[in-house]
Amino acid sequence: MHGTVLERKAATAGPVPVPRASPLLSALFLAVAMLVVLRVSLNAILLDLAINYSTDSGSIVEKLHPTLYGFVLAGLIAVLSFRIVLSAWEVRVVRWMLAFNAGIVAILAMTALSGRGGSTGFLIDTYSGACLSMLLFLFPKPWRQAIAQLLLAFMTLSACVAIVEFVLKVRLQPFTETEAAFRPIGLSGHPLELGLWMAMGPSFVAATAWPRRVKLSAIVILLAGLGVSGARTALITGSVGAFVLALGAVGRERSPRRRLELRIVVVCAALALIPAAIGLIAAAGGLDRFGNGLVDSNARARIDIYAIFGYMTWNEILFGMDPALLKSIMKTYLNLEYVESSVVIFVTLFGVTGTLLFGTLFLGLVRVLLDRARACVLLGTLVFFIVALSSNGLSSKGANPFLLFALIIGLRPAPAARTP
Repeated sequence: MHGTVLERKAATAGPVPVPRASPLLSALFLAVAMLVVLRVSLNAILLDLAINYSTDSGSIVEKLHPTLYGFVLAGLIAVLSFRIVLSAWEVRVVRWMLAFNAGIVAILAMTALSGRGGSTGFLIDTYSGACLSMLLFLFPKPWRQAIAQLLLAFMTLSACVAIVEFVLKVRLQPFTETEAAFRPIGLSGHPLELGLWMAMGPSFVAATAWPRRVKLSAIVILLAGLGVSGARTALITGSVGAFVLALGAVGRERSPRRRLELRIVVVCAALALIPAAIGLIAAAGGLDRFGNGLVDSNARARIDIYAIFGYMTWNEILFGMDPALLKSIMKTYLNLEYVESSVVIFVTLFGVTGTLLFGTLFLGLVRVLLDRARACVLLGTLVFFIVALSSNGLSSKGANPFLLFALIIGLRPAPAARTP
């Protein structure tokens, strides 16, 4: 049996019928959809106004995103109220998510025994929280797709807000970081996060069931948001991703020869329009971050931080080091204030041993999630990782892994019917 089947627990055994949408299932879907949007929209900026979410003080309860408690409650209600039958792919995903969380527990235990447990708490909030996207398996595929489309609509709305912020030079949220050039944040928590959303968004929009005009409009808005985001790696990667996406969509239903001719025309048109597009973005001020070239002080800081390994012992390289010692070496010897590299953060906190364990399980989970995914979803995932790895987007508190998992699950195509 393909897909997820849910029914009220019954005393008698027998075949599991495909259920109709019960009031409880519909209410549970609305609750999970709301939690999904809140997980992405309630960022650290907003949460810190009410609780000690990303600060050094506060209780452990405050350090976890509030929606995680709602997801756990929704899961308990589902387990106690329905019989859940998963497809073969869904079972594989759940098993990998459980294995991934077991690896996180092992890493947390290792760091706790060495007295560094407090520095790795983001693993629970960011990655264990991302695995709660498995709750989408409770619902039929059209409902899952509706949640994915809701997320993409939110990202498109964030692009609209960012464009307005860029024009007015005023942010909607109380962003307090000092920057040389104004960068909007939209409904995200940081300009780099906004750039990540805008870069990955078009590829996932292409996988929706929206009408062609709606898709094109959403993609144009996302690319406009990308242009004003001021995130350089995201702008370059997202632009290349959008070009590949457009190239793949041209002449899909034509003959191979006609398809090749149309794609050559698209490439020539793109080469002719690139200078005009760059000039338009530059005139609007969207390329201010490129004023000092691609390699400015921020870019050099992301490269210079790798010198930290020269100040670590072999034991620290294998098993991690004290975060306080890391900060001391950064300020004293490297003259750096922040670590903007997820690779460096993982190795310094968990050591090569913990990083290999984490990376193996995480990439294995992503591989299973992407099994038989559409080409545009594969492209969007690739863009996500290129952009996220260019900063500390994968090694800090945030909803980006959750966003990625929810989009992949929600936009997975229905299995093709098999002939007996």
